[in-house]
Amino acid sequence: MALIKRYHKPACTGGDCDCTWRLDYRPQGLTGPRKRIEFPTKKAAEKYLASTAVKVARGEYVDPARIPTFAKVGEEWMREKSNRHPATLGGWRVHLRHLAKLDNLRLDRIDVALIESVRDELCTKLGAKTVSTVLTTCAAVFKLAIRRGYTATNPAAIAERPRREVAEVTTDADRPESGQGLRAVRPDEVLTVQEIRRLLEHAEPGLHRTLFATVAATGLRPEEAYALKWTDIQLDDGRLFVRRSLSWARKSGEEGRVRPKFYEPKTRSGYRTMPLPAGLVAALKVWKLQSPRSEHDLVFCRLDGQPLHRSNVLRQGLYPALRRAGLRDANIKTLRHSYASGLIASGAPITEVQHRLGHSNPAVTLKVYSHWFKDADTGAADRFAQGFLPNPEKSGQKVGTETILRQGSKSVSHLNG
Repeated sequence: MALIKRYHKPACTGGDCDCTWRLDYRPQGLTGPRKRIEFPTKKAAEKYLASTAVKVARGEYVDPARIPTFAKVGEEWMREKSNRHPATLGGWRVHLRHLAKLDNLRLDRIDVALIESVRDELCTKLGAKTVSTVLTTCAAVFKLAIRRGYTATNPAAIAERPRREVAEVTTDADRPESGQGLRAVRPDEVLTVQEIRRLLEHAEPGLHRTLFATVAATGLRPEEAYALKWTDIQLDDGRLFVRRSLSWARKSGEEGRVRPKFYEPKTRSGYRTMPLPAGLVAALKVWKLQSPRSEHDLVFCRLDGQPLHRSNVLRQGLYPALRRAGLRDANIKTLRHSYASGLIASGAPITEVQHRLGHSNPAVTLKVYSHWFKDADTGAADRFAQGFLPNPEKSGQKVGTETILRQGSKSVSHLNG
């Protein structure tokens, strides 16, 4: 039976004092262990007792001594995910750092109000979509806690997600960029065909020139190019298979020198087969005869056969070539963006661009390369209109306003029957 009574300190004389109230009860019934908890008021003790009784009746009661802190469960959750891609793990670690305010709190001390206060604080520093992603990671940690029996509720799943503020647009400068959550590539972040040619002309022959040409002509991600094996290329058929990527990210708990690791593509769309231009096939055939032997059978590797590191490629290969060519700053991914923008400008459909880049959704392609899709003109509208509008140039008559208006009137009369 539960007992609530005031617990007087030894120096207390009684009467109207501020001594605490002690709840003495068995939360799990007559046979369970006895608990003693102190509260500042009798009302607080009664409220706690009532809520505990409800949890016991629903089967949701968890002994407070068994409830870990959010940080402990977060570590356990990350250990469960240790087999994921390093880039994914790195993103989750950043999310958990954003939730550092919850680290030292027991799970039963975290409610929806606290989650939403953390959300509001993050919204002052991060975008709405990023904050929503952080809350999704928080909810995943609580899901693990529920499976482990640490808690019965998931306040992060209930908390309302932030929405991007809708602002009045008064000028073009106030208009937000399309593709919220994905930064659109700007025109000054790509190289023209002429600039790519100059870059290749000034790149060191061999490794760097062939590597830059491969990325510029296929749109591979840098980590995909560094992981490319000769068995992934069919020079006779002119085809390339994307099957893996290279990562130098340090795994959780990994000590000492970081070793390179190969991973499968993060999504199914990452696996793809791509045709190779004849010029690139010829360059790769020459490079195959010159390339160092690699225990990993890598197409692009160091002289000792080990995988390339992006910082060395930039410092030893790309930056010097850019300086010699008199070009602006760029990185390996600039060549990928240049490839995509070139496809779009040449009239390639979005599905083809999506496949060649390995995007999981055409919406991603649209958002990242929105500028080029907006300005692309394949002539399809003119070809469609030619099916029902007269062409003055084929009539043999002078092309003037009166002629066009007269022919247009006849065409409209013909269409109206």
